[in-house]
Amino acid sequence: MSGIRKKANHLAVFKRRTKDEDNDELSRSVILGARKTGRLNLSSKGLSTVPDRIWSINELTEEELRDLHFELDYEPEEERWWEQEPLKMLDLSFNSLTVINEKIQFLTELSTLDLHNNLLEELPPEIGSLRELRKINLSDNKLQNLPGQFYMLEELCELYLKNNQISSLEAEIGNLVMLTHLDISYNSLGELPIGMGYLVRLETLNLCHNMIKELPPDVTSMRSLKTLDVSFNQLETIPPLGELRKVERIMFQSNNLQEFPDISGCSALTVLHLDNNNIPEIDPQRLEAVGHLKKLTLQGNKIEVIPEEIIKLINLEVFDLSHNNISLIPFCIGILPNLKQFIIEGNNIKNVRADIIRCGTSRILTHIRQTVVNTTSINTRESLQPSASNSVYPDKYVMKNTKLFSLTGQNLLELPEEVLEDAAEASVVTIDLSRNKLSGLPDKMSAIATVIDLKLISNHFASLPEWIGEKYKCLQVLDISKNYLQSLPSSIGCLKYLRDIDLSFNRFTELPEAIYDVVSLESLIANDNLIVKIDVPLLEKLKRLAVLNLSNNNIAHVPPELGNLKNLRNLLLSGNCFKYPRQAILMKDTEEILSYLRNLIPQ
Repeated sequence: MSGIRKKANHLAVFKRRTKDEDNDELSRSVILGARKTGRLNLSSKGLSTVPDRIWSINELTEEELRDLHFELDYEPEEERWWEQEPLKMLDLSFNSLTVINEKIQFLTELSTLDLHNNLLEELPPEIGSLRELRKINLSDNKLQNLPGQFYMLEELCELYLKNNQISSLEAEIGNLVMLTHLDISYNSLGELPIGMGYLVRLETLNLCHNMIKELPPDVTSMRSLKTLDVSFNQLETIPPLGELRKVERIMFQSNNLQEFPDISGCSALTVLHLDNNNIPEIDPQRLEAVGHLKKLTLQGNKIEVIPEEIIKLINLEVFDLSHNNISLIPFCIGILPNLKQFIIEGNNIKNVRADIIRCGTSRILTHIRQTVVNTTSINTRESLQPSASNSVYPDKYVMKNTKLFSLTGQNLLELPEEVLEDAAEASVVTIDLSRNKLSGLPDKMSAIATVIDLKLISNHFASLPEWIGEKYKCLQVLDISKNYLQSLPSSIGCLKYLRDIDLSFNRFTELPEAIYDVVSLESLIANDNLIVKIDVPLLEKLKRLAVLNLSNNNIAHVPPELGNLKNLRNLLLSGNCFKYPRQAILMKDTEEILSYLRNLIPQ
């Protein structure tokens, strides 16, 4: 008996949805809400079919028309649903839909359609009639191809096809010229059509986890591309990518590449993943003009030598060369000014002991730097005045080759004039004086006019000289964190190329007024100060600002107008004394925080 009862319960749990049950999900109140807002969310409703009423939701039924003249005079203004929005957003995600009706063509105002996580095997040709469609999410279905009419959606900006069974794309995909985001990852693509080169507005292209062997040459026509992910494919050859001037992230890991890709000219590149390929060497010529690179991973290749030219990557923070065939770590690794992670295990290193390598990046770099200092001291002993401190100063020939003037962690109280003269003669582009006891910069230092990156972290500065803004015209990065600064020289406003400035851990009570004149500024870090207010009208002058960190200050009020700074990609406000927005809001991503603030602006 119990067996029969269990079977009956099992059948009750897995009872198939009927069409009537699906139709009942679209109640009158849901329809009125959709007409009022232009948005309809039926996500995760257990639907096996689309409710019939959706296809005519913009039209009045005979009953509604019949009752219209009775309701016209008595219906409250907020309930006048016949005066409201046509359907523009339809979310049918996380259901069990197998078919989309051809009547979808009647939703002519639709701009967003979400169908991800269903069981769709095909789309109706009539989907090509949705000429207002801007975004469609078809990920996590069972699609094998797209109907030819799909490529008529010429206003489409975002197309998500992740985790389907698509094996080919038509050349007509080039007709979708408004696309900015395209995700075809986790499919069965073996090649890409030549027509993709027409997608000149594309910013994100995700092709990972397919079976692609080569990229078409016209991929370099995608001049707006910022992220290119072709990882976990079968890539063997890649065309020169130098025309992709805006690309910031390239992922080519887990392919069959036989050579280092030609990225020379990718001046905005910050991340390059080349792990698990068959690359035998790092071609120095292909590192030209990629000075902003911060992360380079080459784990699991066949590299034997680290070229001296790697020093050109002065912004490199992560360098992974684990599990290659490297035997020597060159001294230039020790003077990369921003290197935080140097991963070299899995090689047969001969000039650094294994126990040092096991201790990690900090120990490796310290060992290499000590070796360089000792070698430099021996080689230059005869040409230097006898002094115990001479060995800490960089050799001018090293500075000329590396374009780096670094005296980090030496507890210096002042800088010798002759060393500054050598740095000026070497035309160094990076000066790193971090972790010393400097309280001022000598005027002689103003002669080094080639500086792009200036780091003065963890010193005793209470002020900076006015000549910084007047002489360092090419400055792009300025890090003056962990000092005693309360103000900045007004000349800072003259630095028209300055992108990043770090004022954290100082004594500022407000953001220096000169900062607001640096119209090129993209990153402003000012956490852990004494700042009491946010001046939104002045911040609005920084049109390129993408990162704003004001955490751990004394800010008592967050102006709702801050939400209008829509270019911000990273906003940090935690650790202040304001009550709103609450911590739960601050934990959300920046876009949601900005949206929350905008909603607080009085209408």
